[in-house]
Amino acid sequence: MVAKRSSIEALPRRNATQVRSRWAEVAREVQASGSVAITNHDRVEMVLVSAEEYERLATKAAGGLAQQQATLDRLVAQFDAELATLREPGAKDRLEDMLASRGQGGPRPKAGYSY
Repeated sequence: MVAKRSSIEALPRRNATQVRSRWAEVAREVQASGSVAITNHDRVEMVLVSAEEYERLATKAAGGLAQQQATLDRLVAQFDAELATLREPGAKDRLEDMLASRGQGGPRPKAGYSY
């Protein structure tokens, strides 16, 4: 199993020239560590990952997108239900009555030490 790294800075590094001239060595390093940062003029330009790591990342990303879509679908359903309530006959009158009451909804609730 490939060790997880917290940032690009922690990855083993190879410059672009080394990648071109020592491909087999770099490929072995990627297989061993999971990924290697490829630099150009000491600046990381890309990260080379193993096929296994790519599949893991792609699966995780797809799962995250599916979860986001499910959350969005749930929120849309809640919104639609609230909107349907506002479109019911008499909703306007109930809303106006509530706003006109200005917090005069009845006796205060009992809470705290007095309860």
